[in-house]
Amino acid sequence: MIHRGKLAQIHVAKAQLGLGDDEYRALLGRVAGVSSAKELTDRNVGAVINELRRLGFKPRAPKRAGRVPNTFNKHEQMTKIEAQLADLGAPWEYAQAIAKQQFGIERIDWLRTEAQFRAVIAALDVEQEKRALLAAIDTELAARHQTRDQLASQLSLPARWQRDRRLMRTLLERFETE
Repeated sequence: MIHRGKLAQIHVAKAQLGLGDDEYRALLGRVAGVSSAKELTDRNVGAVINELRRLGFKPRAPKRAGRVPNTFNKHEQMTKIEAQLADLGAPWEYAQAIAKQQFGIERIDWLRTEAQFRAVIAALDVEQEKRALLAAIDTELAARHQTRDQLASQLSLPARWQRDRRLMRTLLERFETE
């Protein structure tokens, strides 16, 4: 006996092609040597389905075909962003500005893909790191009774040195060796 799905496919093909009972049984007899689809075996069911396709049967795609559902948890991503904003002391508008700059999307809650959320979270991570590095530099400067301006002048730092993570890491390494 054949799988119920194959049996159903044969009956759908019969209906789609508008085959009468006599025509249908003649087709089964001619192709597989049986008088009923229930008598088909796994070996001859393929021949019957191929014959039905040759006659014009167009099988539908299985239900599982198509777009993969979006299974990531948007709520978790929003919670992560909220925590990062709280850590930075920044408002939601800050994250919305990042979303607009990166994707042209006005509101953070309009983001749809996991990649979009990851990009905003990564941008917030970078900002957190910049602020942490700057705080560490400020601590070192306070211990040396120096200001940022004095440091910038002394080392001829570029105007926006406080935004350059690599430069700030280098400064901290230099402080550690002195």
